[in-house]
Amino acid sequence: MYRNPYETHRTLHKRLRRWHDTVSHRNRFTLPMAFTAASALVLSACGGGDDSPAADEGGSEGGSFTVWNCEPQSLTPGDSSEVCGARVLEQVFTGLTEMDYEEMEAIPGVAEDWESEDNVSWTFTLGEDWTFHNGDEVTAQSFVDAFNYTVDPDNAQANAEYYENFVGYDDVVDGETDELEGVSAPDDYTLEIELEEPFGQLPNMLSLVGFSPLPEVAFDDMDAFESSPIGNGRYQMDGDWVHDTEIHVERYDDWPGENPGLADNIEWKIYSDVSTAYMDVQAGELDILEDVPPENIDTMEGDFPDTHEFFETGTLTYLGFPTYLDDFAEEDVRHALSMAIDREEILESIFSDTMTPARSFLPPVLEEGREDACGEYCEFDPDAAADLYEEAGGPSELTVLFNSGAGHDEWVEAVTNQWQQHLPVDDVSFESMEFAQYLDDLAELDAAGPYRLGWTLSYPSAQESLEPMYSSTASRNYTGYGTDEFDDLMAEANASDPEDAVTAYQDAEDVLIDAMPSIPLWFEDQRVVHSDRVDNLGVTPRGLLQVERVEVTED
Repeated sequence: MYRNPYETHRTLHKRLRRWHDTVSHRNRFTLPMAFTAASALVLSACGGGDDSPAADEGGSEGGSFTVWNCEPQSLTPGDSSEVCGARVLEQVFTGLTEMDYEEMEAIPGVAEDWESEDNVSWTFTLGEDWTFHNGDEVTAQSFVDAFNYTVDPDNAQANAEYYENFVGYDDVVDGETDELEGVSAPDDYTLEIELEEPFGQLPNMLSLVGFSPLPEVAFDDMDAFESSPIGNGRYQMDGDWVHDTEIHVERYDDWPGENPGLADNIEWKIYSDVSTAYMDVQAGELDILEDVPPENIDTMEGDFPDTHEFFETGTLTYLGFPTYLDDFAEEDVRHALSMAIDREEILESIFSDTMTPARSFLPPVLEEGREDACGEYCEFDPDAAADLYEEAGGPSELTVLFNSGAGHDEWVEAVTNQWQQHLPVDDVSFESMEFAQYLDDLAELDAAGPYRLGWTLSYPSAQESLEPMYSSTASRNYTGYGTDEFDDLMAEANASDPEDAVTAYQDAEDVLIDAMPSIPLWFEDQRVVHSDRVDNLGVTPRGLLQVERVEVTED
């Protein structure tokens, strides 16, 4: 999950949960060598098919454009766990796999095919025509070295947690060895991965930038490398990262995929205030702003009558419960609080109906997603909610937590006003703090009441939507909730091939709905405004603009 203090979270602690219960399945994905990383890369599920000229003609249109970004925390792939860096790194690097956002499945990246008999032992066959931007060949050892660097605790890489199921992870973390036992390169074009327990979602997970290959030069001076990373993606750095100002990239013409980026050059202009970026699009100083600020939602259509777009994403805003407190230990207390929220009223009055009410934990953009999985517990029914709350002994006083400075004050207050209006709640107080401290307190299971958080998918997977927050041993399970039933269903789904796991993931979601350790509120609809110089925009279910498919219509 990519961290964003406005909508999303990722704990500052590094250890993920462990997978459970071994189930043997066969998973094989093989495509002809001519089918390379981007040959099936298309629009997100909310945006239709890929009608770009590059896809039709196998060429690129050229030109250049500017696009908004926030200041990245890091441009080292293994250390990038937030969206500001991911926007750049997903273009500068190509991993073993990429994601087809229409089919919601992994497709070839550097790996042309992969297979596993049991979802534990995996073999990836690499293409032989991949190079880094300095001309060095990308080999299996490039991945081995990068994986080992990312996991090494001395390097404090944010994405190390994603390797926890790799054989040898604990030995590296404990300092007993410097290399993952479960990762090896028998030859230049074969990469073998051995997992502790079966995980059918591995090809999806490997699309994360945290699994990117690194050239040998990176290890000479990683700090210097980060200023102008040498990757193997569609675009290469054009100059150094100018902190708080700009990042330039240019198309890498030797990238071997069938659908290279359309534009010759892309400039990410870095803003500390997104409202300034909005005004710059109006003034013709910026081509694309992929997330309109809340205060401009009402005027957006008038300001950009022909150049505004909406895209559905999988980003969920929710209120979590500290189920470890007596006041919130009863499931019906939690159900009643959900049923007392009129999601539509809040979205209309505060967000101008630019969000989608959430009646599920799994985003509808996923194959496993069901738009009304939650049923009565996510429907506004104040009378039933009041009866249920009173019968369950819900508290008359509530403390609600949210992170400060991120625009959550108004809607959090609106939710609590509805609680006081419809439930026997006499008093509500608020606790607000900076995001980092906020996450620390939640991780310590030290919340005084319901707390606001958001979740954006690091990769489009039902496993990534559920397990990191609700598994009994997950590091980001701030609710204190955990049951064998949920863990067992997740283990069954994880061990299966993706096409066989749909029902098990949905069954796990049903367990969450019955328990309601958090209240799903709404899924974010991405609001994009742009100049008339660009066209063919797409946004992934993770909320990231697909800059590689942007067409420059006027240069």
